[in-house]
Amino acid sequence: MRGSPTECRPSPQAAVEASYEGGKSEKFRNDGCRRLFTLPVAVLYFSFFIFHFSFASPQSPDSLTIYYTDGVRLSASGEASAALEKFEHALKIEPDHDPSLFEAANILSAAGDLPEALEYSSRAAALDPENRWYRGQKARLLVYLERFDEALPLFESMVGDASGFDPDNYRMLSLLYYQLGRTDDALSALDEAEVRMGPNGDITELKRSILIDAGRIEEAVAVTEKYVSQTPYDEDNRLVLAEMYSYEGRDSLQMETLKEVVAINPDNAGALIDLADLYLRKGQAGLYFATVKQLFLLDGVEVEDKIEHFEKLTRSPAFYRNNYRDINDLALVLVTHYPANSRVVELYADHAVRSGDAEGALAMLKTRLKEPEPALSTFLKTIEIEAWLKRPDSVALYSDRALTLYPAEQRIYMLRSGALQFMGRMKEARKTLDRALKVATADSVRSEIYGARGTLWHEEGKDKKAFADYEKALIYNPGNALVLNNYAYYLAVEGRELDRALGMASRAVKIQENFATYLDTYAWVLYKQGDYAGAKKVMQQALPLDRDGSAELLIHYGDILWALGDEFMASTYWKRAREAGYEPAAEIEERLSRIK
Repeated sequence: MRGSPTECRPSPQAAVEASYEGGKSEKFRNDGCRRLFTLPVAVLYFSFFIFHFSFASPQSPDSLTIYYTDGVRLSASGEASAALEKFEHALKIEPDHDPSLFEAANILSAAGDLPEALEYSSRAAALDPENRWYRGQKARLLVYLERFDEALPLFESMVGDASGFDPDNYRMLSLLYYQLGRTDDALSALDEAEVRMGPNGDITELKRSILIDAGRIEEAVAVTEKYVSQTPYDEDNRLVLAEMYSYEGRDSLQMETLKEVVAINPDNAGALIDLADLYLRKGQAGLYFATVKQLFLLDGVEVEDKIEHFEKLTRSPAFYRNNYRDINDLALVLVTHYPANSRVVELYADHAVRSGDAEGALAMLKTRLKEPEPALSTFLKTIEIEAWLKRPDSVALYSDRALTLYPAEQRIYMLRSGALQFMGRMKEARKTLDRALKVATADSVRSEIYGARGTLWHEEGKDKKAFADYEKALIYNPGNALVLNNYAYYLAVEGRELDRALGMASRAVKIQENFATYLDTYAWVLYKQGDYAGAKKVMQQALPLDRDGSAELLIHYGDILWALGDEFMASTYWKRAREAGYEPAAEIEERLSRIK
């Protein structure tokens, strides 16, 4: 679980601040606290309207009454500065007009002028010590100013006031006691509040927060259990209790409590999330996926959260393979409920490709491409799948369409060029890359384009132009591992500048470690330099990393073994290269003919 039970300390300042903002019960939801450690914020409501209708002002001259009532009217309409002027005028007429002092203190407090607000509030409270609104205002201002010792007796007097019961005063008193290190007094104040008002969620939350912060976890659990037993339809506290059980490692009680929450409200996303996590932790895959499906069907859960959860499910190939049917059900739920969401469609397309239904994925993507302005990501996904299916004509077709809408998107140019290269249309492929260079803005992108163009030149047998483009690519990005690898390999094939080739190949394998193709190049340069033992050692690293069974790696290893005098193993790897489809096959036969 996340966090520690002692990371959320109750604060009287936070409670008062929320009261001025009209807050209800702000719950801590950070990683350390989440639902479990919540601080109920007192709703401490003492606006001028309550005062105006619940407290009768003394008889005053007409002008005093006019200034005061105008001030109340202006304050009610949000004109605080004008209202304050009216109250100040009233106080010039009658300096001891306590209603004006009270209202002025409210305005000054809202403006952040707490010391002056306290001065006005103190004067009002001194003029009428029995007025609970005046005392409440002064007490809260003292808390704001962190003068807790002075605030405490005011709250103690207010909870003992027989003229009116206010549970917020008990909460504030409890927070003050706790702030001053008097934990038992804090809990006693909350107990008294419960005696007077019965079960109360805010009181329970504060009591639980104090107990947890004090390290009295068992008591906190007991308090929550008691409240849950008294309020059978309270979802939130049941959810809190379930998480407390989780912290204590009481999984069976956590599970039963979460089930109770879902029974009360089947759409409680928090309970479903925790229940799914618990099922997964217990290895109960069927119940886990059933719960996740229930979550995916909820409109109250954001689609982005559902997508993120689905992507997590598909990260592990083994988990994906073992739970394909259930994951497929979730994918269908998403695409059925969000057919117009491009991310969902692309996610489903990826899933379909992985499950062997590439054509189905394309059909769905191409439906989206019929829209007036399809998303770039939909184009890219379509082009990538067409390229994977080795359909260069389709790649070129959709790339051209995409470029009409996204003429500066480098990935489209690269995919289009690759498709044209596959079809042998080298000139068109180069022109595509030339267009890409004109709109490229980043050096890393220019390096990639020059590298791709260099490879095109090489395939046409024009190595002088190929090497010139490789040089440009490395100027823009000296760490372009692909260019370093290709440049080094082609130099080695020609037997040119082998020391430089070795340096480039060495850099490539350091930039991208454990990549079979780059290790093969490094080994081949060593072979060309006559370091057969070094080449063998590198190839022994490369072959286990090659998951594609590259025929070129196999024939290279056979050549290295031959150079070391191991005819039998050399012939074994040459034969394996032939089985892997090495072309031209005549080269394999020529090698095998050397063996007597």
